[in-house]
Amino acid sequence: MKNKSQTKFGHSEKPPRMKLVCALLIGFSTHSQAQNPVSLMQPTQQVEVKAKSETENARRDASAKTIVANAELQRFGDTTITDAMKRVPGVIVSNGRIQLPGMGGQYTQILLDGEPLRGANIDHIPMLMIDRVEIYRLGSAEFSSAAIAGTINIILKKIPRDAQQQVKLSLSDAFAPAANLEWRASDKRDNLSYALSIAAGQNRNIFGAPRLSSVTMRDLNNDIVSEYDSRFVGTVKNKMLSINPEFQYKTAGGLSISSNSVIAFSRDQVGTDMNYEFSRQATFPIAYERDRFSDASQSANSNLKIGHRFLEDVRIDLTLGVSGNYSKISSHELHFTPTAAVDLERTMNRIRRRGGFNSTLKLSTPGFKNHDIVGGWNGSSQVDSDQRLSVDRKVNNSGISTITLDDQTTHSVVSRWAFFMQDDWRFQKTSTASMGLRWETVRVETEGNQLFAVKNVANVWSPIVQTLWQLNPENTDRLRLGVSRSYRAPSNFQLVNPRFKRVNNSIENPGYLANPNLRPELAWSMEAAYEHNGSDKWNYNLRSVVRKIDDLHRQDLSKIGDDWWRQFVNAGEALSKTVSMDTQFPLKRFMATAPELNLSFSVSKSWTTMSNLPKPDNRLTPISLTVNSNVDYTAKDFPLSLGASLRYRDGNPLLVNLSQRELHQAQTQLDMYGLWKFDKKTQLRLSIDNMLKRAYASGFEFYEREFITTRIDTQRPYQLVRLNFEHSF
Repeated sequence: MKNKSQTKFGHSEKPPRMKLVCALLIGFSTHSQAQNPVSLMQPTQQVEVKAKSETENARRDASAKTIVANAELQRFGDTTITDAMKRVPGVIVSNGRIQLPGMGGQYTQILLDGEPLRGANIDHIPMLMIDRVEIYRLGSAEFSSAAIAGTINIILKKIPRDAQQQVKLSLSDAFAPAANLEWRASDKRDNLSYALSIAAGQNRNIFGAPRLSSVTMRDLNNDIVSEYDSRFVGTVKNKMLSINPEFQYKTAGGLSISSNSVIAFSRDQVGTDMNYEFSRQATFPIAYERDRFSDASQSANSNLKIGHRFLEDVRIDLTLGVSGNYSKISSHELHFTPTAAVDLERTMNRIRRRGGFNSTLKLSTPGFKNHDIVGGWNGSSQVDSDQRLSVDRKVNNSGISTITLDDQTTHSVVSRWAFFMQDDWRFQKTSTASMGLRWETVRVETEGNQLFAVKNVANVWSPIVQTLWQLNPENTDRLRLGVSRSYRAPSNFQLVNPRFKRVNNSIENPGYLANPNLRPELAWSMEAAYEHNGSDKWNYNLRSVVRKIDDLHRQDLSKIGDDWWRQFVNAGEALSKTVSMDTQFPLKRFMATAPELNLSFSVSKSWTTMSNLPKPDNRLTPISLTVNSNVDYTAKDFPLSLGASLRYRDGNPLLVNLSQRELHQAQTQLDMYGLWKFDKKTQLRLSIDNMLKRAYASGFEFYEREFITTRIDTQRPYQLVRLNFEHSF
């Protein structure tokens, strides 16, 4: 069975909001030009210089981190940070989630300027706002310890001193044309600097691609009991508007007040059709499903930061933030029998509200000789309320309808409080150590009209020790050693998501149950690394990370009565070991007569096991090997740059539980771009993602006492062509 499965893989009035945005654009642009018309003619090259300085600082910092500059993120003209990160060495983007090697995306913490992006989506942040990305594999005591695999910290640009404007228009086509527009303007008046960034787009998601699923059920004698195909066709339209105001006020006395906000509006409209074609024994009462789904969301995330230096050496930084999200979801489903009669009509209306606040207080001071000490606290509280009303109209064989109402409400409060202290100690002359301790408590209170009220409290002590040993005075060769404690708290979906039973319920199509008693995962991590950054421009790094996780979260699949249900439970422990290598150099380093080519290469290999499942497929993630190579060329005699990114990742079977195994196919992707600079302010960029346009298949195996069911999903391949026009003025 398993071997056989694996071989198959091979135009109108503008709405009020838009009028307001247009007015803001025109007014802001006019004001900026009137204030400083000369400075607008000056090109800005601030990003690359700043990022280079941050990279140099990271080489002297005991806290191990990798710096990815804005220029590298925007090479292929991506419109979201998630898409841009897929080409970064040592980073994987799978199913739209950013993750670090050795573990799934749920274990990687994503921060914005050191704070979780509460109430908003990271992909709503315009790329023009992002200065750089910092990747921490062990973390820092200043950040939340909810990062078992590591932390990705997105750093926003500081507001420039001079008036500037930038605009980027992106047109793309995969299954349907899409357009995105980004605009950013900034100015300064006396001690006040301010900026406004706006992004708007209309897209069609590639996950709406046609998909074919082939399902076969066999008995213990390997005889086919039932066999069918399900053909999925969907259209996913998305409209998005993001408004991002920023300001910063500084005084000669050292007081600094700044604020940044993300205000986003989005609407998803999804239409799906699922057709079941039974070639042997119709096992389901439903042969055709039609679903129309709408999700209108409004979100906001705002942080106010106040910093001041007093007593000469002591600096205090206070951050206050609020966030909120409102989503209105509705769907209408029709389910038909094989004779094309309506068997079930289901309507669902769901309203979800989320809101909260957060604060951080940090004191920084030099301690005794060669010590820099920072300490403080973090606090946040978020309330999540969910109300869902589902109405089912069931038609029996006599044509009589039965109405069933299902009204579910859930409410949860998640509070996090933490105290931390960190000492950065420079000993000898060339080596440093960072010793941090963080105490963090997570309190989760949940209740609902169909749930028992539950209160969970978890306290975690997180020591973090990292050392940097410079092996020569030039600091070209370094050795890093570190150990840390971290955790992952259950998500709201896992704790209080309303119960949902799927039509055509079966072992491969189960319903979902929440588990309000789910405990956090706890982990110890150890890292060792060797780094080389020579004056010969040849850079390379060798890293190894070992992680041990307790109270692992896994999906349990069980049959209750006649229905199958999926639920997250705590199940044993897991071990993850990862070894990686990356290098970057200009080809001229080895060939003096070579063209202007910059090359980079990275490879990562992971081994993972889980104690509660039998070998050999008791893995944490199906991806164990990733290879990433990049090449960039800059012409000498004309303003042309070219580049390509080739990525490979393997696919391995993964045992989810004793009743379910995932099947995955290896993937190879090639992206290419070309950039033409008309002058220092204007450029045109063409990129093509997934040049190879290979189909991708995945699947499942399900095990019952007497049957084994295999499902293979094949998605139509796509190729994304994107054209960007970028201008600064």
